Amino acid sequence: MRGRTVRDEQLEMQYVKAKEVITRLQNRVAKLEKENARLRRVNNILMRAIEIALTIPSREKQDLHLKSVLEMVQKEGERDG
Repeated sequence: MRGRTVRDEQLEMQYVKAKEVITRLQNRVAKLEKENARLRRVNNILMRAIEIALTIPSREKQDLHLKSVLEMVQKEGERDG
């Protein structure tokens, strides 16, 4: 009877540890999903900026447009942390 109690305690400890690992992994997945969404949004912004730049006839104005978009994205990234 005593051996069964020790085994039950061991199983309970393993169960608690497993739940903690699952919770940490879920938190990590949520963080990665959030980062992935941010990177997708930035990618969409940059792709649209390139499309717009290609419609601008002046090379200098294209460069200014792309530079301003990059600065905006960088500031937003700094703000998001």
